[in-house]
Amino acid sequence: MTNQLLDAGFLDDQCLTGPLPEQWLLLPTVALTKRRCSWLLTLIVVVSGLMVAQWLWDPHLLFPLFWGLTALLFLASWFCLPLEIRHTRFLLRTQDFLLQSGVFWRRAALIPLHRVQHVTISQGPLQKHFGLATLKVYTAGGLDAEAALADIEYRVAQALSEQLSQLIPRGDTDVEH
Repeated sequence: MTNQLLDAGFLDDQCLTGPLPEQWLLLPTVALTKRRCSWLLTLIVVVSGLMVAQWLWDPHLLFPLFWGLTALLFLASWFCLPLEIRHTRFLLRTQDFLLQSGVFWRRAALIPLHRVQHVTISQGPLQKHFGLATLKVYTAGGLDAEAALADIEYRVAQALSEQLSQLIPRGDTDVEH
């Protein structure tokens, strides 16, 4: 069985030509502020839960360990957020949509446009406050039948959604003559 990715004809196709670094679109800088606000809200919930648990049970049990682990995890994730924002990028081309993300575990998704079923845009309360949105691209079949691009500018999400909708190949329709 031949490998389709190694076939020279397939590599010459416009679909798999490597994008240049300046072609990639990145997340806006306000995405970092939004994600840090989200982490602060999560920290408030976790700290509140730890305070209630410590108040209900013996404070000398494992609670110093829980407080330390909470602080360590929060600080580590707080400083990883800028790297996460910097390593998330996307690109819409004529035949596919590319997504890359990840700091320690990199993830790349190449979504052929002929597999795209539909596209949605959503906004949570924090995203709405910062003018951001999540773009979800749903594909036909497969294990990962959905790709999400969180915290992009709302206007960019709208433009991408419109462009994706226009680039999605439509099946042949029966036309009566």
